[in-house]
Amino acid sequence: MTPTSLLPGSRPAEEHPDLQSEAAASPRIRAADRGSGSRLAAALIVIAGVVVLAVGAFLVSYAGIRQIALAAGISPATAGIYPVIVDAVFVVACVSALALRGAEWWMQAYAWLSVFFLLSAIGLIEAAHAAGVSLSHRPAAATMAALPWALFLLGFGLWLSMLRHQRRAAANPAGHPDGGSWWPWTAGLDSAEPAPLAAAPDPAVSDARPDTADNAGSVPVSRADAS
Repeated sequence: MTPTSLLPGSRPAEEHPDLQSEAAASPRIRAADRGSGSRLAAALIVIAGVVVLAVGAFLVSYAGIRQIALAAGISPATAGIYPVIVDAVFVVACVSALALRGAEWWMQAYAWLSVFFLLSAIGLIEAAHAAGVSLSHRPAAATMAALPWALFLLGFGLWLSMLRHQRRAAANPAGHPDGGSWWPWTAGLDSAEPAPLAAAPDPAVSDARPDTADNAGSVPVSRADAS
């Protein structure tokens, strides 16, 4: 017989399932906290690396786009604005592709096609500049005249897509629009539902239950035996 069993009002450990569940869940909670911290650190490292790569790519591509603008007859002061416009629209397209996860398939396709189109255009401009390919004046001038407005139209369309997706998400926060899992890497994030939490036992109900261990050895006494 243990000393705790001699104390008045002491109860066996089996009659306190809430304490046992808390003791069993505490290591899992600590492990989840460590896992969330490591995931946050990894995400911050990846974001910092992507930002550094983007800044380096923008600096390298600046000279090529500016040179084509100069070849089109743009003044040197205005030619420096064209690389900034192209890089700004490219950033908008990348952010829109991430923000439109879970949107309709055509919105996601529009955002990702914009990213691929701008990336390909910047790559071709850099390749032409590195190879020393000279463009004729008239086609280059026409291209540079229409480029700012075409990029503005592209960015404006991405902005409208984001506004529509946010309005739909605000109107129906519990559901997802059709085509939300069109991309394979967003299917698990958008379709996963949180598991319901198990309800904790009510201590008042557990205390109100009869003690089966104490009543198991008791024998009912009839009225005839009592008399």
